[in-house]
Amino acid sequence: MKIDAVILFLLFTTVGNTLFAQQLNDSVFEKTILRSFKLQDAGNNKSTSIQNMDNDRQLLLFVFLSPECPLCKNYSPVLNDLQKQFGNQVAFAGIIPGRTYSAATVKAFAKKYNISFPLYIDPVKKLTNYLHAAITPEIIVLNNRYELVYKGAIDNRMKQLGVKRWHATENYLADAVSQYLQHTAVAVKRVKATGCLINDF
Repeated sequence: MKIDAVILFLLFTTVGNTLFAQQLNDSVFEKTILRSFKLQDAGNNKSTSIQNMDNDRQLLLFVFLSPECPLCKNYSPVLNDLQKQFGNQVAFAGIIPGRTYSAATVKAFAKKYNISFPLYIDPVKKLTNYLHAAITPEIIVLNNRYELVYKGAIDNRMKQLGVKRWHATENYLADAVSQYLQHTAVAVKRVKATGCLINDF
């Protein structure tokens, strides 16, 4: 019994320390913790996990979305193009944080904007909070060791809310993915995302 108690104490201490470290550093992620989070597949309304998403690809790309966010709608073609370009090596997963939107609403959003990658609802925002996502649209790219490769904006089309360029001059996400897949250093790993704040519900 004492041995069991010691093992449990060590386990909880390790997990607790990992979670505390993660709160302070949003590039520290634990495979077992990430894979423990349950998401709702908006396509079939079933529960799933990250383990079922990566499919042994080199990168796992989370894009945090809201069906009502104008930028999420505007960036849908860009994201579809990126999925078409990198889909063989990168697993794309759209994440809808919270309980605001039903599976039917998310499916309607995907259909209207021809979103070509699967969408998942994170009902209690465990994944969202663990990855420190705060904006829609916001990108978080992890490698197959669940290390941070890139976090932030898709490109620089949006200078700030309400102010945008006609065309992007910096394609942060595409560049980061390309550089990683070509085994070169990712030049820009973080760019602050601009968009709609993820709400508390």
